[in-house]
Amino acid sequence: MFNISDTFYYVLIGYFVIILGIGLWTGRGEKSKNSEEFLVAGRSIGAVVGGAALAATQMSAGTFVGSMGVHWMTGVSYHWFWPGLWLGWLISALWVAPKMQKFRALTVPDYIGQRYNSKLAKGIAAVLIFVALTVSLIGQYVAGGILLQTVFGIPMLYGSIITIAITVIYTFKGGMKASAYSDFVQALIMAGCFFAAVPILIIQAGGMEHIAAFITELDPRLTGFYYSVKDLFGFAMVFGVSMAVMPYELAKMYTLKSPRTVRLAIGFGMVFQAIVALSVSLSGTVMRSLFPTLNTGDAASSLMAATVVPPLVGALLVVAILAAIMSTVSGVIIVSSSAISHDIYGLLKPNATDKEKMRMNKIWCLIAGVIPMFFAIRPFDMVQFIIILQSSLIAAFFFPAVAIGLNWKGATKAGAIASMIVGFCTVIIWREIGNPLGLHEVIPGVVFSCIVYYVVSKFTKPLPREALLPFFKDV
Repeated sequence: MFNISDTFYYVLIGYFVIILGIGLWTGRGEKSKNSEEFLVAGRSIGAVVGGAALAATQMSAGTFVGSMGVHWMTGVSYHWFWPGLWLGWLISALWVAPKMQKFRALTVPDYIGQRYNSKLAKGIAAVLIFVALTVSLIGQYVAGGILLQTVFGIPMLYGSIITIAITVIYTFKGGMKASAYSDFVQALIMAGCFFAAVPILIIQAGGMEHIAAFITELDPRLTGFYYSVKDLFGFAMVFGVSMAVMPYELAKMYTLKSPRTVRLAIGFGMVFQAIVALSVSLSGTVMRSLFPTLNTGDAASSLMAATVVPPLVGALLVVAILAAIMSTVSGVIIVSSSAISHDIYGLLKPNATDKEKMRMNKIWCLIAGVIPMFFAIRPFDMVQFIIILQSSLIAAFFFPAVAIGLNWKGATKAGAIASMIVGFCTVIIWREIGNPLGLHEVIPGVVFSCIVYYVVSKFTKPLPREALLPFFKDV
């Protein structure tokens, strides 16, 4: 723990009060007590708030703790994963997100169930989403614990509990509307604080020439290519393919007013992300020149806030990192809990009333928030690599069923089910056997999933015309 200024505590408390206030404000009244309002914010979110929400949900602990940590460890070449991510957003804007918004469902498994005319496919999608997003939450909790432990000396477990408790409270109260409006505030904090801190950090480190000379001498790979082209392609593919079909991003598409709003929101979101990408890449590399040796690169962002920049800036950086964690946790909890409460429960009890489903939603918000805590206290890889595993799973089991399924009417129920199972299993197995041929697990995961999707669809019974009508005009 460092001797930090009281400013940190004042800013942190102020931030928590604002975020909780947003949750209480958006959750007021009777409207928040129905599924339409809780899960998709009454489809009332505009382009600017929606774009900030998309960006904030994606920019998680993996960005401000994980990515910065990897940049500290490996230098500048890791930034090549960002173009892959933006390509994923472009695919989403052109071929995925507007069609999902037009469908006007409540959850992503709702789309799977109707598109493939299959309750089984819907149930499998819901279970796989819950598993993959639990992995994501583990990464967020670990990052929150590291941050509060490094800066305030709070034991990691307690730091994780504080982070999740506040997030669960405002999510539980206000649902997706609380998530969207708090994400808007948090996106402004993230982009603004980190962008403003970069010049201060560079000056503290002695200027760019000194920084470049120092880290080049330390390890030439830090200013060249630490990773191979094959590795960088794998990272870019992980984030790009997964982002095109990420359930917690697609769920936010349902909250937007129109397909046009979707495209504008994605554009605004990419602006936020471009600012953050530059800031995080530079910050991680500069921190290596100031702290050449650390137990883990994940501590770089916390050290930057606590020891390098002025107290007010440092306090705002701590808040920015917490904002990144909490914005993602909020969106993930809603989507993860709805997979059980709306999708699985809805299948098991088809006649359940909306009131009953809402009760289950609230219960599973709490459960989905607590379960990852038991795993987060175990030792893990760097935060970014936890996030990469989650993204790899999503990309492999969901890209064909969602992105291709929205644009190819020949896909069948059997093809969707087979591709989801094969994609998920391939990522796990490929990772466990040590990534043969030096290929990142996402590559065989996506490739095998797509092949199975196509081949099985070609040799199985086509879907009835009425199942395709909501998605295709020419059937």
